[in-house]
Amino acid sequence: MATQLRRDLEPRWVSWYVVKHYPRDIVKLRCPLGPIPDALKQAVGEAKGIKMYRPWRPEVDALVILPGAIDLVEAKIFKYMDGLSKLPRYKDLVPLTPELRAWRDLPVRMWLLIPAPIDWVQAAGTQAGVGVVAEAPDYIKEAWEERDKYWTKPYMEERERRKEKLKELGFR
Repeated sequence: MATQLRRDLEPRWVSWYVVKHYPRDIVKLRCPLGPIPDALKQAVGEAKGIKMYRPWRPEVDALVILPGAIDLVEAKIFKYMDGLSKLPRYKDLVPLTPELRAWRDLPVRMWLLIPAPIDWVQAAGTQAGVGVVAEAPDYIKEAWEERDKYWTKPYMEERERRKEKLKELGFR
């Protein structure tokens, strides 16, 4: 399965999850986090600076504003350690994010969304203060299970057939 396909699946999965669990709350998908450089704010103003600096800011998959807390949601089909590592850094950036000024004093909770329960992820999440949620629609479970087939004999034989065909066509 191509890397691009997985990247396209995660935003759809996050949308599915927040609609299901946060139907009446304020949800910001692919929410940028962190401050805007002072020099940029002084040069063009904060509002324009926020727009101009957008490509260089990290983003959490979803930020949910609840009556008494902010939930950060990061989804990972495979690279769980990336999600576990990112979430505490994202939490640190929430109070520095100008768009979140009105909510900066709310407690921030962190959630890692994964396709299926995995003991080491749960243990690492507990140690890091990250809640781990194992919940996924069928299309995510299929992508996750596809990885296990990669090293099976039929998949290895199919890859070899493709390589041979590419050589016959003149690709090296």
